[in-house]
Amino acid sequence: MTVQRHDRPQPHIERTFTAVRAALPAANVAAFDAELEQITHAPVVDLAALDDFLSAWWRIATRAVADPVDWQRVHEEAEQLQSGARQPGPTLEEVPARRGVQR
Repeated sequence: MTVQRHDRPQPHIERTFTAVRAALPAANVAAFDAELEQITHAPVVDLAALDDFLSAWWRIATRAVADPVDWQRVHEEAEQLQSGARQPGPTLEEVPARRGVQR
């Protein structure tokens, strides 16, 4: 996997539950709903957790809308790693060591 620059402007997605959910890829909606239900059905709703939830999902929606092909590719690679069909690359600690850099 290589690092890619994304110089194009980020799409504007309103930071509301409705707008974020609507912008998510279909594959992510169930996870969004499940996590929201878990937070909101607690005996006492943790507003900080709710805000963190919305912020995290807003970032996901923004990234997915900005480059849907890249978002899908990332998920496909994650599935390959989890299933064992693809071996993970070197860790961040291994990369400098391979280049002879000592920390």
